[in-house]
Amino acid sequence: MGLQLIGQDSLDSQVSVLSEASTYSTSSTSSSCTINRGPHKCLAILRGQSLHVVALTLSEEFLYAGSNNGEIRAWDQPDMQEGVKFGQGEAAVKCLVVVYNQIISAHQDHKIRVWRRSKSQPQEHRLVTTLPSVKDYIVNFLPSKNYVQVRRHHKSLWISHHDSISTLAVGNGVLYSGSWDKSVKVWRLSDFKCLESLTHHIDAVNALAVDNPNNLLFSGSGDTTVKVFHNKPPKPTKSHHTLIATLESNSPVNALALAHPLLYSAQSDKTVTVWKMEEVDGGREKQWSAVAALRGHRHSVLCVATLSNLVISGSADKTVRVWRRGGDGVHVSVSVMVGHTGPVKSLCGMLDMAMGAMVYSGSMDGDIRVWWIPEDETDLVSSDDGFPDSPVLVNWRSSSNKLLPSLPSV
Repeated sequence: MGLQLIGQDSLDSQVSVLSEASTYSTSSTSSSCTINRGPHKCLAILRGQSLHVVALTLSEEFLYAGSNNGEIRAWDQPDMQEGVKFGQGEAAVKCLVVVYNQIISAHQDHKIRVWRRSKSQPQEHRLVTTLPSVKDYIVNFLPSKNYVQVRRHHKSLWISHHDSISTLAVGNGVLYSGSWDKSVKVWRLSDFKCLESLTHHIDAVNALAVDNPNNLLFSGSGDTTVKVFHNKPPKPTKSHHTLIATLESNSPVNALALAHPLLYSAQSDKTVTVWKMEEVDGGREKQWSAVAALRGHRHSVLCVATLSNLVISGSADKTVRVWRRGGDGVHVSVSVMVGHTGPVKSLCGMLDMAMGAMVYSGSMDGDIRVWWIPEDETDLVSSDDGFPDSPVLVNWRSSSNKLLPSLPSV
């Protein structure tokens, strides 16, 4: 079913309203949130020189960053001591996810690489497989039915991507990969066998998100839609995804994030659209409506993340914006974090309900910035609270590892 974006009334950059009637509301508060940049603190800057930081992800022990030269770097949590680097010489990293003791990276050379962290030596990461595997190639090589037309006079195995892999997501025992070749591949995590290829988009797939409790997959694309798939395996060891909804936005979708029952889509029209899921027909069907838009960015929104009731977005305008969602469904802009000199391409974070949130932003300027957002917006942040007066700088292109002064733990 196709769901249209409803209500086009402009929302200011301070407040966005979720209404049960699924319409936009406009607040009378000031439309400028750059005057009061909100309570936050930049704790550290990991300076990458000429590299572009295009992928970030967190594990319990490490912050991982992927760059355009194929390099993946790790920093210990929470003291931010630079650790291992791996993947040198591989194609540009486009996305990273962590699954148990494995780090999975998507690359511009159409490959997915799986790295395993040693249990005895946590700093050691080894490449264990590349997807599709050699075994899968051999099994699928001969039968002609395993080939699909990818462009004029050229065919490819259905199990492999034939363009840059832009996004990854994990849920319910499978790995999803989205590509500029317009497809989404489904890989079984137990043996990394390709189970399905979803080819419902007509432009590049830029974003994926998984709703585990409801067995749902969301895919965002340059074709201005978000596709919703239901995963109902015919057998426990197999996978079968059915398209159940198409959410239509006003511009290409660059990133997705979930905070059930809400879905956030970051778009090229400078907004983050808020979609709300509702169950109908006694819960047998699900419907999504666009109920709000978060405005304030001056250029395309490239990444979005959620931490409890916080919504965090990064943009080509070089800023990171933070909204707080209230119990009444109102989204209030609480911080505009400035300092990057290039588009913000990636975000991740961790939350401590007593202290607030630690947010990491990666940019095309080569820097990773570490931000602290207090739980109480009235908190004053100063060096007396254990925070440095100015950000700690470290050159992460240096050949020697350096230890950052310990950062406050959240």
